[in-house]
Amino acid sequence: MQALPSLAATGIGSVPFLDEDETLDLIFKDCPQLPYWPQMIRLHPGADMILMFARKLPLVEIDLEKRTAVVTNQNREAALAEFYQHVLDADLDHFAPPEDTAHSFYAFLKRVEALPGPEPAWLKGQVTGPITMGQSLRTKDGRSILNDADLAEMLCQGLGLQAAWQAARLRATGRAALIVLDEPGLAGYGSAFSTLSREAVIGMIEQTAEAARGHGEVLLGIHVCANTDWQMVLSTSLDLIHFDAYSHLDAFLLFPKEIVSFLRRGGVLSWGIGPILAYTGRETPEALADRLLAAMARLADQGLPMELIKSRSLVSPACGLGPLDIPTARSISELVARTAARLQREP
Repeated sequence: MQALPSLAATGIGSVPFLDEDETLDLIFKDCPQLPYWPQMIRLHPGADMILMFARKLPLVEIDLEKRTAVVTNQNREAALAEFYQHVLDADLDHFAPPEDTAHSFYAFLKRVEALPGPEPAWLKGQVTGPITMGQSLRTKDGRSILNDADLAEMLCQGLGLQAAWQAARLRATGRAALIVLDEPGLAGYGSAFSTLSREAVIGMIEQTAEAARGHGEVLLGIHVCANTDWQMVLSTSLDLIHFDAYSHLDAFLLFPKEIVSFLRRGGVLSWGIGPILAYTGRETPEALADRLLAAMARLADQGLPMELIKSRSLVSPACGLGPLDIPTARSISELVARTAARLQREP
Protein backbone atom coordinates (compact mmCIF):
# COMPACT_ATOMS: atom_id res chain seq x y z
CA MET A 1 0.00 0.00 0.00
CA GLN A 2 1.40 3.40 -0.96
CA ALA A 3 2.08 6.03 1.69
CA LEU A 4 -0.41 8.71 2.60
CA PRO A 5 0.38 12.13 1.10
CA SER A 6 2.68 14.05 3.42
CA LEU A 7 1.08 16.93 5.35
CA ALA A 8 -2.16 16.64 3.37
CA ALA A 9 -5.28 18.38 4.64
CA THR A 10 -8.27 16.22 5.54
CA GLY A 11 -11.36 16.31 7.74
CA ILE A 12 -13.04 14.34 10.49
CA GLY A 13 -16.53 13.56 9.22
CA SER A 14 -19.48 15.56 10.50
CA VAL A 15 -20.36 18.84 8.78
CA PRO A 16 -23.16 21.39 9.33
CA PHE A 17 -23.79 22.04 5.64
CA LEU A 18 -27.16 21.54 3.99
CA ASP A 19 -26.30 21.35 0.28
CA GLU A 20 -24.62 18.11 -0.76
CA ASP A 21 -23.01 19.33 -3.98
CA GLU A 22 -21.64 22.49 -2.36
CA THR A 23 -20.28 20.40 0.51
CA LEU A 24 -18.43 18.07 -1.84
CA ASP A 25 -17.12 21.07 -3.79
CA LEU A 26 -15.68 22.44 -0.55
CA ILE A 27 -14.10 19.14 0.50
CA PHE A 28 -12.45 18.46 -2.85
CA LYS A 29 -11.16 22.05 -2.92
CA ASP A 30 -9.79 22.15 0.64
CA CYS A 31 -8.71 18.49 0.91
CA PRO A 32 -7.71 17.57 -2.65
CA GLN A 33 -5.13 14.94 -1.62
CA LEU A 34 -7.23 13.21 1.03
CA PRO A 35 -10.95 14.01 0.67
CA TYR A 36 -13.35 12.60 3.23
CA TRP A 37 -17.02 11.74 3.00
CA PRO A 38 -19.15 14.26 4.91
CA GLN A 39 -21.68 13.07 7.47
CA MET A 40 -24.40 15.66 6.92
CA ILE A 41 -25.96 15.46 10.35
CA ARG A 42 -28.46 18.29 9.79
CA LEU A 43 -30.00 16.77 6.68
CA HIS A 44 -31.24 13.52 8.23
CA PRO A 45 -31.56 12.44 11.89
CA GLY A 46 -30.16 9.05 10.94
CA ALA A 47 -26.84 10.63 9.94
CA ASP A 48 -26.03 10.95 13.63
CA MET A 49 -22.81 9.07 14.45
CA ILE A 50 -24.60 6.66 16.80
CA LEU A 51 -27.83 6.10 14.89
CA MET A 52 -26.16 5.63 11.48
CA PHE A 53 -23.90 2.78 12.51
CA ALA A 54 -26.22 1.28 15.14
CA ARG A 55 -28.80 0.50 12.45
CA LYS A 56 -26.69 -2.42 11.24
CA LEU A 57 -26.33 -3.99 14.68
CA PRO A 58 -28.71 -6.72 15.90
CA LEU A 59 -31.02 -6.16 18.88
CA VAL A 60 -30.90 -2.37 18.50
CA GLU A 61 -34.22 -0.57 18.15
CA ILE A 62 -33.87 2.79 16.39
CA ASP A 63 -36.40 5.62 16.67
CA LEU A 64 -35.34 8.29 14.18
CA GLU A 65 -38.02 10.75 15.30
CA LYS A 66 -36.87 10.59 18.93
CA ARG A 67 -33.24 10.07 17.84
CA THR A 68 -32.82 7.15 20.22
CA ALA A 69 -31.24 3.70 20.04
CA VAL A 70 -32.19 1.11 22.64
CA VAL A 71 -30.95 -2.48 23.00
CA THR A 72 -33.54 -5.20 23.47
CA ASN A 73 -33.08 -8.82 24.51
CA GLN A 74 -36.11 -9.99 22.57
CA ASN A 75 -35.24 -13.04 20.41
CA ARG A 76 -31.62 -12.51 21.41
CA GLU A 77 -30.25 -15.93 20.41
CA ALA A 78 -31.93 -15.93 17.01
CA ALA A 79 -30.85 -12.33 16.27
CA LEU A 80 -27.23 -13.02 17.19
CA ALA A 81 -27.22 -16.28 15.20
CA GLU A 82 -28.47 -14.45 12.10
CA PHE A 83 -25.88 -11.69 12.62
CA TYR A 84 -22.99 -14.14 12.90
CA GLN A 85 -24.15 -15.99 9.81
CA HIS A 86 -23.57 -12.76 7.86
CA VAL A 87 -20.15 -12.52 9.51
CA LEU A 88 -19.22 -16.12 8.61
CA ASP A 89 -20.48 -15.65 5.05
CA ALA A 90 -18.32 -12.50 4.68
CA ASP A 91 -21.53 -10.78 3.60
CA LEU A 92 -20.20 -7.22 3.62
CA ASP A 93 -23.22 -5.84 1.79
CA HIS A 94 -25.30 -6.65 4.85
CA PHE A 95 -23.29 -3.99 6.68
CA ALA A 96 -23.83 -1.21 4.13
CA PRO A 97 -25.47 1.90 5.59
CA PRO A 98 -28.96 2.73 4.28
CA GLU A 99 -28.90 5.26 1.47
CA ASP A 100 -31.30 7.62 3.23
CA THR A 101 -28.97 8.18 6.18
CA ALA A 102 -25.67 7.85 4.29
CA HIS A 103 -26.70 9.50 1.02
CA SER A 104 -23.63 11.73 1.16
CA PHE A 105 -21.37 8.65 1.15
CA TYR A 106 -22.87 7.42 -2.11
CA ALA A 107 -22.71 10.94 -3.54
CA PHE A 108 -19.05 11.09 -2.49
CA LEU A 109 -18.36 7.87 -4.41
CA LYS A 110 -20.06 9.26 -7.53
CA ARG A 111 -18.00 12.44 -7.30
CA VAL A 112 -14.78 10.41 -7.08
CA GLU A 113 -15.78 8.18 -9.99
CA ALA A 114 -16.41 11.28 -12.14
CA LEU A 115 -12.92 12.68 -11.57
CA PRO A 116 -10.84 12.95 -14.77
CA GLY A 117 -7.70 11.26 -13.43
CA PRO A 118 -6.31 8.90 -10.78
CA GLU A 119 -5.86 11.61 -8.16
CA PRO A 120 -6.48 11.67 -5.28
CA ALA A 121 -4.77 8.38 -4.53
CA TRP A 122 -6.42 8.12 -1.10
CA LEU A 123 -9.95 8.49 0.27
CA LYS A 124 -10.98 8.79 3.91
CA GLY A 125 -14.00 7.33 5.65
CA GLN A 126 -15.06 6.97 9.27
CA VAL A 127 -17.02 4.69 11.57
CA THR A 128 -18.05 5.26 15.16
CA GLY A 129 -15.63 3.42 17.42
CA PRO A 130 -16.64 0.55 19.73
CA ILE A 131 -16.07 2.37 23.02
CA THR A 132 -18.19 5.37 22.05
CA MET A 133 -20.90 3.19 20.54
CA GLY A 134 -20.88 0.89 23.54
CA GLN A 135 -21.22 3.79 25.96
CA SER A 136 -24.19 5.09 23.98
CA LEU A 137 -26.12 1.84 23.51
CA ARG A 138 -28.05 0.77 26.58
CA THR A 139 -30.76 -1.69 27.42
CA LYS A 140 -34.23 -0.50 28.36
CA ASP A 141 -33.29 -0.69 32.04
CA GLY A 142 -30.23 1.51 31.45
CA ARG A 143 -27.41 -1.03 31.37
CA SER A 144 -24.52 -0.43 28.96
CA ILE A 145 -23.85 -3.21 26.47
CA LEU A 146 -20.17 -2.87 27.37
CA ASN A 147 -21.04 -4.86 30.50
CA ASP A 148 -22.31 -7.77 28.38
CA ALA A 149 -19.41 -9.75 26.89
CA ASP A 150 -21.48 -11.26 24.06
CA LEU A 151 -22.91 -7.90 22.99
CA ALA A 152 -19.54 -6.18 23.29
CA GLU A 153 -18.02 -8.77 20.96
CA MET A 154 -20.94 -8.37 18.53
CA LEU A 155 -20.40 -4.62 18.61
CA CYS A 156 -16.73 -4.94 17.58
CA GLN A 157 -17.58 -7.33 14.76
CA GLY A 158 -20.44 -5.17 13.50
CA LEU A 159 -18.49 -1.93 13.47
CA GLY A 160 -15.40 -3.62 12.03
CA LEU A 161 -17.39 -5.05 9.14
CA GLN A 162 -19.05 -1.70 8.49
CA ALA A 163 -15.53 -0.27 8.22
CA ALA A 164 -14.57 -3.14 5.90
CA TRP A 165 -17.59 -2.52 3.65
CA GLN A 166 -16.76 1.17 3.48
CA ALA A 167 -13.10 0.48 2.67
CA ALA A 168 -14.11 -1.95 -0.08
CA ARG A 169 -16.35 0.64 -1.70
CA LEU A 170 -13.61 3.27 -1.53
CA ARG A 171 -11.06 0.84 -3.01
CA ALA A 172 -13.48 0.04 -5.83
CA THR A 173 -12.85 3.57 -7.17
CA GLY A 174 -9.19 2.64 -7.69
CA ARG A 175 -7.98 4.47 -4.58
CA ALA A 176 -6.55 3.38 -1.26
CA ALA A 177 -8.78 3.58 1.82
CA LEU A 178 -8.22 5.18 5.21
CA ILE A 179 -10.97 4.47 7.77
CA VAL A 180 -10.90 6.22 11.14
CA LEU A 181 -12.67 5.01 14.28
CA ASP A 182 -14.35 8.03 15.84
CA GLU A 183 -13.88 7.72 19.62
CA PRO A 184 -15.01 10.84 21.49
CA GLY A 185 -15.94 8.44 24.28
CA LEU A 186 -12.24 8.05 25.09
CA ALA A 187 -11.94 11.75 25.94
CA GLY A 188 -10.81 11.96 29.53
CA TYR A 189 -10.04 8.25 29.74
CA GLY A 190 -7.88 7.55 32.79
CA SER A 191 -9.86 9.88 35.05
CA ALA A 192 -11.91 8.75 38.03
CA PHE A 193 -14.94 8.53 35.75
CA SER A 194 -13.44 5.79 33.57
CA THR A 195 -15.05 2.41 34.18
CA LEU A 196 -13.46 0.24 31.45
CA SER A 197 -10.05 -1.25 32.09
CA ARG A 198 -7.15 -0.38 29.82
CA GLU A 199 -7.04 -4.02 28.69
CA ALA A 200 -10.74 -3.95 27.80
CA VAL A 201 -10.37 -0.78 25.72
CA ILE A 202 -7.37 -2.12 23.83
CA GLY A 203 -9.10 -5.46 23.33
CA MET A 204 -12.22 -3.89 21.79
CA ILE A 205 -10.19 -1.65 19.50
CA GLU A 206 -8.11 -4.61 18.34
CA GLN A 207 -11.18 -6.79 17.74
CA THR A 208 -12.74 -4.05 15.63
CA ALA A 209 -9.50 -3.53 13.71
CA GLU A 210 -9.10 -7.25 13.06
CA ALA A 211 -12.62 -7.47 11.62
CA ALA A 212 -11.99 -4.44 9.40
CA ARG A 213 -8.66 -5.72 8.11
CA GLY A 214 -9.98 -9.16 7.30
CA HIS A 215 -11.55 -8.11 3.99
CA GLY A 216 -8.87 -6.23 2.07
CA GLU A 217 -6.23 -3.57 2.44
CA VAL A 218 -7.18 -0.66 4.64
CA LEU A 219 -5.33 1.84 6.79
CA LEU A 220 -7.05 2.18 10.16
CA GLY A 221 -6.96 5.17 12.45
CA ILE A 222 -8.57 6.54 15.60
CA HIS A 223 -9.85 10.01 16.43
CA VAL A 224 -10.10 11.25 20.01
CA CYS A 225 -11.26 14.85 20.25
CA ALA A 226 -9.74 15.67 23.66
CA ASN A 227 -7.12 14.34 26.04
CA THR A 228 -6.96 10.63 26.80
CA ASP A 229 -4.52 7.92 27.84
CA TRP A 230 -2.23 8.36 24.84
CA GLN A 231 0.13 5.62 25.99
CA MET A 232 -2.79 3.22 25.72
CA VAL A 233 -3.79 4.44 22.26
CA LEU A 234 -0.20 4.38 21.01
CA SER A 235 0.14 0.76 22.15
CA THR A 236 -2.58 -0.48 19.78
CA SER A 237 -1.97 -1.80 16.27
CA LEU A 238 -3.77 1.15 14.64
CA ASP A 239 -2.02 2.88 11.76
CA LEU A 240 -3.06 6.50 12.42
CA ILE A 241 -3.84 8.64 15.45
CA HIS A 242 -5.80 11.84 15.12
CA PHE A 243 -5.67 14.20 18.10
CA ASP A 244 -6.58 17.76 19.00
CA ALA A 245 -3.23 19.45 18.38
CA TYR A 246 -4.69 22.90 19.03
CA SER A 247 -5.88 22.48 22.63
CA HIS A 248 -4.11 19.29 23.79
CA LEU A 249 -0.73 19.36 22.04
CA ASP A 250 1.40 19.46 25.19
CA ALA A 251 -0.54 16.59 26.78
CA PHE A 252 0.02 14.43 23.71
CA LEU A 253 3.73 15.26 23.57
CA LEU A 254 4.23 14.04 27.13
CA PHE A 255 4.95 10.64 25.56
CA PRO A 256 7.73 11.35 23.04
CA LYS A 257 9.31 7.89 23.20
CA GLU A 258 5.99 6.17 22.53
CA ILE A 259 5.17 8.59 19.71
CA VAL A 260 8.57 8.06 18.11
CA SER A 261 8.15 4.28 18.37
CA PHE A 262 4.72 4.61 16.73
CA LEU A 263 6.18 6.66 13.87
CA ARG A 264 9.13 4.31 13.43
CA ARG A 265 6.80 1.35 12.90
CA GLY A 266 5.05 3.29 10.14
CA GLY A 267 2.34 5.07 12.13
CA VAL A 268 0.84 8.37 10.97
CA LEU A 269 -0.17 11.39 13.06
CA SER A 270 -3.11 13.53 12.01
CA TRP A 271 -2.48 16.85 13.73
CA GLY A 272 -5.85 18.46 14.55
CA ILE A 273 -4.50 21.99 14.49
CA GLY A 274 -7.62 23.74 13.21
CA PRO A 275 -9.47 24.96 16.33
CA ILE A 276 -13.17 24.17 16.69
CA LEU A 277 -14.72 25.47 19.93
CA ALA A 278 -11.62 27.62 20.54
CA TYR A 279 -11.83 29.26 17.10
CA THR A 280 -11.71 33.08 17.19
CA GLY A 281 -11.19 33.98 13.53
CA ARG A 282 -7.84 35.56 14.34
CA GLU A 283 -5.86 32.35 13.72
CA THR A 284 -3.47 32.36 10.75
CA PRO A 285 -1.98 29.55 8.68
CA GLU A 286 1.48 30.89 9.47
CA ALA A 287 0.98 30.70 13.24
CA LEU A 288 -0.60 27.24 13.12
CA ALA A 289 2.14 25.92 10.84
CA ASP A 290 4.81 27.29 13.17
CA ARG A 291 3.17 25.55 16.15
CA LEU A 292 3.23 22.24 14.32
CA LEU A 293 6.81 22.64 13.17
CA ALA A 294 7.88 23.38 16.75
CA ALA A 295 6.05 20.27 17.95
CA MET A 296 7.65 18.16 15.25
CA ALA A 297 11.04 19.53 16.25
CA ARG A 298 10.44 18.23 19.78
CA LEU A 299 9.95 14.76 18.33
CA ALA A 300 13.01 15.18 16.13
CA ASP A 301 15.00 15.81 19.31
CA GLN A 302 14.34 12.15 20.14
CA GLY A 303 16.47 11.13 17.16
CA LEU A 304 13.79 10.89 14.49
CA PRO A 305 14.54 12.66 11.18
CA MET A 306 12.33 15.68 10.61
CA GLU A 307 11.58 14.53 7.08
CA LEU A 308 10.26 11.23 8.36
CA ILE A 309 7.98 13.01 10.83
CA LYS A 310 6.60 15.25 8.09
CA SER A 311 6.12 12.30 5.75
CA ARG A 312 3.94 10.63 8.37
CA SER A 313 1.81 13.63 9.24
CA LEU A 314 -1.58 14.93 8.13
CA VAL A 315 -3.31 18.20 8.99
CA SER A 316 -6.96 18.54 9.98
CA PRO A 317 -9.46 20.32 12.20
CA ALA A 318 -9.33 19.36 15.87
CA CYS A 319 -12.74 17.71 15.62
CA GLY A 320 -15.74 17.46 13.34
CA LEU A 321 -17.24 20.66 11.93
CA GLY A 322 -20.79 19.48 12.60
CA PRO A 323 -21.56 21.54 15.74
CA LEU A 324 -20.52 24.83 14.11
CA ASP A 325 -22.46 27.40 12.12
CA ILE A 326 -21.89 27.20 8.38
CA PRO A 327 -19.68 30.31 7.91
CA THR A 328 -17.38 29.24 10.76
CA ALA A 329 -17.14 25.70 9.41
CA ARG A 330 -16.15 27.04 6.00
CA SER A 331 -13.53 29.31 7.55
CA ILE A 332 -11.94 26.51 9.56
CA SER A 333 -11.88 24.18 6.56
CA GLU A 334 -10.06 26.84 4.55
CA LEU A 335 -7.72 27.61 7.45
CA VAL A 336 -6.66 23.96 7.66
CA ALA A 337 -6.15 23.79 3.90
CA ARG A 338 -3.95 26.90 3.93
CA THR A 339 -1.98 25.60 6.93
CA ALA A 340 -1.31 22.30 5.14
CA ALA A 341 -0.27 24.13 1.98
CA ARG A 342 2.16 26.27 3.94
CA LEU A 343 3.70 23.22 5.62
CA GLN A 344 4.09 21.47 2.29
CA ARG A 345 5.99 24.49 0.95
CA GLU A 346 8.47 24.38 3.85
CA PRO A 347 11.94 23.20 2.79
